[in-house]
Amino acid sequence: MNSDGEQNKQIKGTVRDENGEPLPGVTIVFQGTTQGTISDIDGNYSMIMPDDAEVLVFSFIGMMTQEVSIDGKEEVNVTMIQDYIGIEEVVAIGYGTTKKEDLVSSVAQVKAEIIENQPTVRVDQALQGRAAGVEVTSTSGVPGGNAVIRIRGTSSINGNNNPLYVIDGFIAGTDFNLNNLNVNDIESIEVLKDATALAIYGTRGASGVILITSKNGKNLAKGKTQVSVNQYLSYQQTANRIELADSKLYAEYRNEEAQFVPGPDGYGYTDSSLPLIFDDPASAPYTDWIDLVSQNGLINNTDVSITGNADKANYYISFNHFDQEGVVRASGIERFSLRTNLDFNLSDKFTTGVRLNISKFKKENNKVAYSQIVTAVLPIREVYTEDGSFTSTNPVSGSLQRNPEADIQMRVNHDLVTNIISNAYLEFKPVKDLVFRSSVGVELNYFKGNVYNPGALPERSAQGVGGYASIDTNQKQSILNENTVTYNLDLGDHNIKVLGGFTMQKISNESVSTAAEGFPNDVLEFNNLSFGSDPLLNQVGSGYNQRTFVSMLSRINYGYKGKYLLTLVGRRDGSSVFENGNKYAFFPSVGVAWNVYKEQFMEDFGSISMMKLRGSYGIVGEQGVNPYNSLAKFNSSATYFNETLVPAVLIGGLPSKDLTWETTKQWDFGVEMGFLNNRFGFEVDLYKKTTEDLLLARDLPGTAGGSQLQNVGSIENKGLEFSVHSVNISKSDFSWETTFTLSANRNKVLDLGGDDYINLNQPSNQGGAGLRLIPGEPAPVFVGATYLGTYKTEQEIIDDGRVGVSFLGGPRYVDLDGNSVINDEDKLPIGSPQPDFYGGLRNTLNYKGFTFDCFFQYSYGNEMYNLLTHVGWFGRGDQVLVPDVANRWVEGLNETSDVPRAGTSTSLFNPNSTALIEDASFIRLKSMSLGYNLPVKKLGIDNLFSRFNVYVAGNNLLLITNWTLGDPEVSNYGSNNLSQGVATGQYPYARTYTVGVKIDF
Repeated sequence: MNSDGEQNKQIKGTVRDENGEPLPGVTIVFQGTTQGTISDIDGNYSMIMPDDAEVLVFSFIGMMTQEVSIDGKEEVNVTMIQDYIGIEEVVAIGYGTTKKEDLVSSVAQVKAEIIENQPTVRVDQALQGRAAGVEVTSTSGVPGGNAVIRIRGTSSINGNNNPLYVIDGFIAGTDFNLNNLNVNDIESIEVLKDATALAIYGTRGASGVILITSKNGKNLAKGKTQVSVNQYLSYQQTANRIELADSKLYAEYRNEEAQFVPGPDGYGYTDSSLPLIFDDPASAPYTDWIDLVSQNGLINNTDVSITGNADKANYYISFNHFDQEGVVRASGIERFSLRTNLDFNLSDKFTTGVRLNISKFKKENNKVAYSQIVTAVLPIREVYTEDGSFTSTNPVSGSLQRNPEADIQMRVNHDLVTNIISNAYLEFKPVKDLVFRSSVGVELNYFKGNVYNPGALPERSAQGVGGYASIDTNQKQSILNENTVTYNLDLGDHNIKVLGGFTMQKISNESVSTAAEGFPNDVLEFNNLSFGSDPLLNQVGSGYNQRTFVSMLSRINYGYKGKYLLTLVGRRDGSSVFENGNKYAFFPSVGVAWNVYKEQFMEDFGSISMMKLRGSYGIVGEQGVNPYNSLAKFNSSATYFNETLVPAVLIGGLPSKDLTWETTKQWDFGVEMGFLNNRFGFEVDLYKKTTEDLLLARDLPGTAGGSQLQNVGSIENKGLEFSVHSVNISKSDFSWETTFTLSANRNKVLDLGGDDYINLNQPSNQGGAGLRLIPGEPAPVFVGATYLGTYKTEQEIIDDGRVGVSFLGGPRYVDLDGNSVINDEDKLPIGSPQPDFYGGLRNTLNYKGFTFDCFFQYSYGNEMYNLLTHVGWFGRGDQVLVPDVANRWVEGLNETSDVPRAGTSTSLFNPNSTALIEDASFIRLKSMSLGYNLPVKKLGIDNLFSRFNVYVAGNNLLLITNWTLGDPEVSNYGSNNLSQGVATGQYPYARTYTVGVKIDF
């Protein structure tokens, strides 16, 4: 029998970092138990030792976990070594977590400290350039605008290529609005990329999964409460402004055009229809419309949070107010959000908790048609008439046209969104290592869009049509129930972890849209639609859809000595959107990994501190169809019968009863390396994924009419991902870390169900032939003729057989078939919006309380379609011009220029061509910040503050690119799957300067 002294034997020690400094907050436990303590502010610890204690385990976030044998010692001192590449860090993998060293899958992680180094507005901004294999394109600078996220390329044509968002375990879908989240609430973001990681989400994960985990109080010391404040103010201005021709250049060009255009026997224009507009172009009135609608905007952000960790509970509660003015007048967004995260230990067997986020925002939509300003609102047009009223017409064509200043002052256009997302769970641990978990989650989203165009708007007043109002509402309800069981079996050298589960989710959307016109006055705006006096123009519509998912899932993780790892994943999904017989499908995957660095022979390679080889293969699905697409559809209509309008019903679409899942087969091979105690490390992934049974609309025989959605076609993505992290310098008062990512994806259409190509109907003013899907080419690809410049001599026109068709100074193209006609036969693939590679470079330096962070983002090899060149070089005289027309071909003055002479779009034949395609590669200084942590202890204010950080930051500070139309990321068609890379100049990006403070109490 042991004596009382032996039973109460104490063990103590001190924990220090590599620089010999005391390390507080280190967790010390006896191996195989939950008994332990945490080192104090001086790095010291002491605790009573159990009789059978043999090993102490020391762990700390960002440090390598150490296991130290007690071996009769009464004092154990430890030096913790920094885990520079995070092999000990816990990574979320979907329905669970694992240490990075035990990870078989390809998962990219962005941690809170990276997010907090910059005043990031949205989650997608935090991912841009920081996660290999994740392409994030901000297609508009509009406040609250969505970015386009593609993980390992485009996998579907008609389906949804957006990733699946999972927020604290709740499956929020691919259409979740990231404006609903406060970035400061986020603990980590994991991006699941390969089949082994994705298969656990089955048909929901074909385009990748983004796991967002919010903060909690469990990492805080027991009994401690912390209040944090993050307050910043930002100043914004337009970055990379689009430059347009001024009124003098426009008038000169217009005069030349009027003299050049052929008469009625040529192209229908006469000198009388195109008169000289100014005898003295220098005297033309000038309005800089871009400058008129622009402003310098402010951002005001306030975050307040309370974090606590008690014996039986931990919590994180936060409030956020975010208010942003846009760089275009009368645009902006204001958001309020509240988050409550609670966890309770009801007993040693039961744990429960809840994650609740409530957000409400108002988005002032851009009231100005910005693309119209850069294409159609002429510089010679004045804002006001002589009597002080707004101008209402194009001064050349005489047609009615919106007045941007009137739009800003008079139009009403805003969205109101309320979002509630909650997920509650209960865990039961009947025995050690066996966990039953059940959760119920709900998302409620209410959207209301209000629009009012007053009758006093100049173009409406001229027509006498009165005011127009519309109200659109949408209510989304999503209910998710998930039930899982996890068992961890530790047999010494063998470790097996088994997960099984059953999930159900129902998602419904109900929408109502109403509109009315003919308001006699503008007092009530959209608040009384019955006030609209024109019943023929009043409209009402509604819609409802519902989809249901039922799934069973399983995952088995096996490890031998931590060296050899195997993961098997399977999920059986059922979806209500398909007909009986196609509702269910099974999606499996397998992954293996070898921690080579744990092998005994690796002891001879002292500089290699980490080495892992891994590979995976699996199948995931995509249900790229809307509810009821498999059913026959009917549309309402009306026809006149005996001079009476009679309601009618028409067939709107034939049933597609054979529709089934799009399936993506993916393999991945990865290498992870660490050197010099993991101060330098890199990760490389090679992957290939092929998506089959693509959903495409197929034209039916004339007797059937219309088209039908069918599973035909396939698409391929293959690529390389490379990321490097290095700790260049690590001293007690100075450190320097570098992170670099590079991603290269090659996308290719394999089959279109027998079609040679599919036109994507963008750009629409080019007859839908600007973008195509072509087997063997990227999705999409620009097509057009090869532009040779301008005709310099009459002989060139004769040689091309274009006499009477083309003119000196007119555009010249390659005639591939030699028939003297430029048509579809002369068009080739001439570029793609898909980049050859993209990524980012981040450097972080710390010196005596100062932190400097600098991040560059880059993209190379992507092309853009410049519609402003189309308008400026080949457009009509009633459209805006670009400055380079100053170098146009002019007879007797500038006959060597390849910029076409002044002329209308009809006289200067202008098919899609290489003249409209530009290199859109870029390097951007995305963000830069400098912060300083005040020495609160030295200043004697540590009784008030545990941290007081002041910082300045800038975003979008520098852009290097050959692209001529503002910013190369800005696109006309937003998040459209296949119409990226087409631009006329949308809402511009902002350059932002920020000053802020972060305070912990």
